[in-house]
Amino acid sequence: MYWGNKRKMSIKLILLKTGETIITGIKELVSDETVVGYLLINPHIVETKEKVVLTESESGKSNYEIDVVLTPWFILSKDKQFIVQKDYIATICDPIQSVETMYTEKTGTALEVTETEVIKDE
Repeated sequence: MYWGNKRKMSIKLILLKTGETIITGIKELVSDETVVGYLLINPHIVETKEKVVLTESESGKSNYEIDVVLTPWFILSKDKQFIVQKDYIATICDPIQSVETMYTEKTGTALEVTETEVIKDE
């Protein structure tokens, strides 16, 4: 098995089948050229809350704003990398730029990967 041979790690939003939304650095875990899971690097839970803004407006239009809070996925773990089976994930997508920037500034996650890591089956 080996981690995907991408030269650059991706930062993705992931919806887990548990309903949690996380943002994380991610690499594919590949066996016999088939993705079997993912390595999540510095995963954080993404929580959104609607801002309450009281304004008076004759147009009736309101601005929709949200607060985004990032919390470490396993806050009590000293580990920063986790393997997740692909069946545990409902969907993967790209985050909007402001959330990706918030994540990289908070975690200091490095995006450059210099080589493919190989894991021997034991």
